[in-house]
Amino acid sequence: MTLSATLIAGTAYFMLGGLWFTPLFGKYWDRAVGFCRPQRWRPPAIYYLGPWLGCLIAAFATAILFDLIRPASLTDALKIGFAIGAGYGAALTAVNAISPNMPKPGLYALVVGGYHWLGLTLCAAILYELA
Repeated sequence: MTLSATLIAGTAYFMLGGLWFTPLFGKYWDRAVGFCRPQRWRPPAIYYLGPWLGCLIAAFATAILFDLIRPASLTDALKIGFAIGAGYGAALTAVNAISPNMPKPGLYALVVGGYHWLGLTLCAAILYELA
């Protein structure tokens, strides 16, 4: 797998988060974590840098798995991405949501877990297409 394919896949995964956590499901995430978003709030750079690095690392790990598994078709790649997204992304998010200071763990698991599930499936599709 090429570095450029991995960077593109990880960045696409991150960009999906920009849509997911603002216009699409931002108000649900806010409710899940108990955050009252101030008007004209601008998050600091770490709110972008941390998730982008995490998405790049996840894309890199997915690329390694693809090199080992060698999916034969886009359908196979999507199945792998779906399994990674559900089995690691969504499942670990749900485990992490169960904490004493999480106001709405079920909502958090749905919003954030759903993002990772879809994002890692998207990542897998991009990696396959660019391989």
